[in-house]
Amino acid sequence: MFPAILALKVVSDPLVLFLSGLALLILFIWYFATESDRRKRNVGTLLVLGLCTLCVLAIIPPSKTLKGGIDIVGGSAFTLRVQPNIDPDTNEAIPLTPRDLDNAIETIQKRLNAMGTADMLIAKSGDDTIIVQMPGMEPETAEEVRATLQKVAKLDLREVSPQSSALAKRVYDGDEVVPGFKAYKHEGENREGDPFTEYLLLNKRTAIEGGDIADAWPQTQGTDHQVGIKLTGEGGDKMTNLTKDMREGVDRIAVLLDDEVITAPVVQTTPLGRNFVIQGQDSFEEAGTLASQLLNPLGNALKIDEERTVSPSLGEAVVRQGITSALIGLALTAVFILIYYRTAGIIALIALAVNSILIFGAMAMFGFTFTLPGIAGIILTIGMAVDANVLIYERLREELAAGKSLGTAIDTAYAKAFSAIFDSNTTSLITAVILFWKASSTVAGFAVTLTVGLLGSMFSAILVTRVFFRWGIDSGMLKKLSLLNVFKSTSWDFLGKRRIAFVISTLLFLTAAGGFVWKKHDALGVDFTGGSLLTFTFPADSDGVRQADAEQALKDLDTAANPIIQEENVPNSGELLTIRCATEDASEIEDTLRAAFPVLQERTPTLDPETGNDTGKTNYVVDASIDTVSATAGAAFLTNSGTALLLGLIAILIYISIRFEFSFALGAFVAVVHDVILAVGLVVLFGGELSLIHVGAILTIAGYSINDTIIVFDRIRESLLTERGEIKDLMNQAINATLSRTLLTSMTTITTVAILAIFGGAALREFSTMILVGLVIGTYSSIFVASPVVLWWSRGKGRNLRREVLDASLAGETAANT
Repeated sequence: MFPAILALKVVSDPLVLFLSGLALLILFIWYFATESDRRKRNVGTLLVLGLCTLCVLAIIPPSKTLKGGIDIVGGSAFTLRVQPNIDPDTNEAIPLTPRDLDNAIETIQKRLNAMGTADMLIAKSGDDTIIVQMPGMEPETAEEVRATLQKVAKLDLREVSPQSSALAKRVYDGDEVVPGFKAYKHEGENREGDPFTEYLLLNKRTAIEGGDIADAWPQTQGTDHQVGIKLTGEGGDKMTNLTKDMREGVDRIAVLLDDEVITAPVVQTTPLGRNFVIQGQDSFEEAGTLASQLLNPLGNALKIDEERTVSPSLGEAVVRQGITSALIGLALTAVFILIYYRTAGIIALIALAVNSILIFGAMAMFGFTFTLPGIAGIILTIGMAVDANVLIYERLREELAAGKSLGTAIDTAYAKAFSAIFDSNTTSLITAVILFWKASSTVAGFAVTLTVGLLGSMFSAILVTRVFFRWGIDSGMLKKLSLLNVFKSTSWDFLGKRRIAFVISTLLFLTAAGGFVWKKHDALGVDFTGGSLLTFTFPADSDGVRQADAEQALKDLDTAANPIIQEENVPNSGELLTIRCATEDASEIEDTLRAAFPVLQERTPTLDPETGNDTGKTNYVVDASIDTVSATAGAAFLTNSGTALLLGLIAILIYISIRFEFSFALGAFVAVVHDVILAVGLVVLFGGELSLIHVGAILTIAGYSINDTIIVFDRIRESLLTERGEIKDLMNQAINATLSRTLLTSMTTITTVAILAIFGGAALREFSTMILVGLVIGTYSSIFVASPVVLWWSRGKGRNLRREVLDASLAGETAANT
């Protein structure tokens, strides 16, 4: 316990954290500034140990420092859009200000804290959006939270016109207009409990408003549940001015909540003071909720654009599936590295372990939340970290084959591999940053873990492995390296097959485009079209509900749109039944299915997590999770996703143009567009639906495609700068030289992603399936699309590609030296 407390204190103290970061930064600069190999080794060792120590301290204890999102621990999340108020004089919307959003967040915080939901995250997103996440919340509570969030609780007291009984109905029907007054319909129950409806003509000007309330509390008078109201001193003066000239027992005051009349009592004594009551609440709890809302009124109404409620059992299954996928992927990757690279493989595994520590430490230190897409980002980072090591080791193999000593070969391999590693990771970072900036909160977790993982993998591959190699050579423990070589040197004419490749790509492109035309609206999921996705999670020992039985139970239900039902068997986790439907139908569909099937009606006692005692409440054994997106939000998500992808491609195009030359940038751009369109189109063609999680997959495909392409381009650039010969022959030679790295990395990454698709559950399966398709296509395009486009463009423009590469290289060196 004491080490955990000490660790928390160390990483939570801003001064300690700042000084630690400053010291590590100094070591980092010192490492790259010094020319002495021994000093590099010692400084690098201190840097690695310091970073790992800081990250381990940040992780301890993991139960408190590593935060799980709602898709992992269960709970609810709402995306709220703040609505502008309407100017009563001009009837136009009043523009929102940053203060309006701050006030709304403060009100939400107070309301939800009053409900006991203190463990929550509330954050602004854009100019008019608020995101609320409440991990661990039971699905049954989501309805109450939804109502609490949308309740404006704007209280108005207005004078009822003396002519109300004669004119209110005519004004309400539009047959007459009374300047300065508005007609309202008031429905309620009389003292005998009989319902009544009346029409009231109210003054448009508010006499007393919510800001005049000093206190509000629930109370009970006999069987009537009420809210007691106490006004401020200024509010009391307003009440006195309002009622001092009224006739006792004749004139009335209307109490409105959110522009709806809730009571209109007759004034029995004049003038009234600071205290009055609101009657007619259904329960004491309801009266308490209304009292809390009146004390924390919203200045602007809120509209729910997106709602996600994940049951704890589904979250538990997701964690189990994600951990299983990660462990299997890590194990297979470790075995491959050890068999193929032997001693060097051990060093690579140590670097992967350091990379993992850095990822989890950074997530804990900066309070980032682990989400389902975030788990996918971590697993994919493993593959990208392996890629950097493979690139270095394949270069090392070439240098050793050239007869260089081990120390010289290692130094040369790292020097030659650095530019490819730097460029490929930088372009991936560009896509991750743009994804975090433009995409929704649903995939922001993926962008965060991918960014952290990329930085960690670069540090581990370039610095950590280098330090261990230096220690091995200096200590005499590492005198030679033996590397397995399955993929021998080849001399295939890849560019000679470019016309065949063009035909294949064209046919695939037309097939993918045909998939979109055929599927049309069905190609887009709930995230983009709007609607609800209802998911029942059955225990592993349950028989579940068959799709045909569910369809039979819902066939007579009058719904706004036909529900689409699917059943799925998740390995080691039971079954899932998902229903895609209109948002307004979701609640009725859930109730209908629960009424039709006994397995959905079973309940279990809820135990207190601290004492283990029965709380007296029960929850359904088969939980229901719901993901709801409004049509407006869906259109916005689609627009933002397309913008993120377009900006990512443009940024990559600019970067490659600067680092290489425009011919290479065009080749990379065409390859990325080729890979993205084919991957998306083929997934849709075979029955997939595009959702927000696929935005992360698409940008990951773009990153991988660029990664593969840049490594080939880097070798082409090197060949053009150092060797003589025909451009086509040199390009073929470069592609052949990087073929072993391309195949090795693709195999390990595809294996990792395939495991994710098999064991990762429904959500991760959709994500990983698209990436799996994209990886296969990307491996093909880096060889048969990108390089042929470079050759075609340079020949078509009559340019000397070698001269352009040389000029770009000289310009880069000149800029670096100035």
